Amino acid sequence: MRFVLPVLVLGACGAVAWYLVNNQVEAEKRKSKPPVIAIEVMDAALETKRLFVDAYGSVRPRTVTTLITQAAGRIEGVAPFGSREANRTGPVPSFRPGGFFDKGDLLVKIEDLHHIAAVAEAEAAFSRAELQLKQEQALADQAKEEWELDRDWANAPELVKRIPQINKAEAEANAAKSRLAQALQTLERTEVRAPYRGRLLETMADVGQQVGGGSSPILATAYSLDSAEILLSLSKRSLDLLAFNETKAQGNSRIEVIVMEEGNSSYTGYLDRAEGTIDPRTQLIRVVARVDGALANPFENEGVDLQGPLMPGQFVEVRLLGPEVSVFPIPSSALRNRNAVLVLDENNRLFRREVSIARWDGEIAWVKEGLREGEKVCLTPIGIFAAGMEAQPVSNRK
Repeated sequence: MRFVLPVLVLGACGAVAWYLVNNQVEAEKRKSKPPVIAIEVMDAALETKRLFVDAYGSVRPRTVTTLITQAAGRIEGVAPFGSREANRTGPVPSFRPGGFFDKGDLLVKIEDLHHIAAVAEAEAAFSRAELQLKQEQALADQAKEEWELDRDWANAPELVKRIPQINKAEAEANAAKSRLAQALQTLERTEVRAPYRGRLLETMADVGQQVGGGSSPILATAYSLDSAEILLSLSKRSLDLLAFNETKAQGNSRIEVIVMEEGNSSYTGYLDRAEGTIDPRTQLIRVVARVDGALANPFENEGVDLQGPLMPGQFVEVRLLGPEVSVFPIPSSALRNRNAVLVLDENNRLFRREVSIARWDGEIAWVKEGLREGEKVCLTPIGIFAAGMEAQPVSNRK
């Protein structure tokens, strides 16, 4: 009995184990529900914005002239000339770097004695030529009277009619007249006058210096006060954004240019033209903006002196205004890889949407294509994203 009981216990345990192995009860399997994340969204709202590009450039005069003399001689005097400027408005002309002058002002006076003598000689030569012509015409009349006494004048040779002599005298008279006009013009140019209202950049001659006639005829360089130019370097993408087409007539696009000083606008102009060259180092396109009335002008009572004039060589910031477009402004942080956003549909599921960006304005991106009015755009950064994942909007930023 002592040996039978353990055998029975072991057998019973084995039977129970066999039963449990062959009659396992399967536990109910339940699918785990993924957690619903909370996100911040905003409604996409279409707005009209004006595209713009900020750039930097240097100021230069639009018109720069090298003043030269066409009358050789010694410089007798330079502006100012005292009593000559007695009855005038604005500052007196000054032939010094930085000096202002008005159109027609006398800037340089060259000794004219030699040129007065040249005019006198030309007048004498012209008088002699006219006399010779009149003599030839009188001889032709006399020859006609004598020939017609017994012959037909129509049959007379040209030499008898003195046609070649008259033609020669007429040519010499015309040449003498032209030389006289040239001498008078040269005499007039002993007074070098300003071609426009402007300012001197640099002078290369002064009182007592010989100019022209084997010496350098260059007197100075000057610029006009009417307009300034700003030389800019822009990328092709920026020019496309502004809808600038260099094949159009200059100024046709009328892209407005605002000169900024300490964040405030000071002068307004327009994009005038492209120079047709690309900087080989930066691959940027050189364009020129025109700004009228921006240079210092003491002849004007209003304008530049109140705002602070632009100066040649000055480095300025400008804003170029392009066309108006319809865009969806959204925070830049809502973009994924700079060209996509997450959109929440009516079933609160997130989907990725590629968009086209017109420009970034600080922390705001202007979406041109890819969104529809009223769509909910996800603003919350999501580390792991799966298309169609469910999300719960916690706020709706307008």
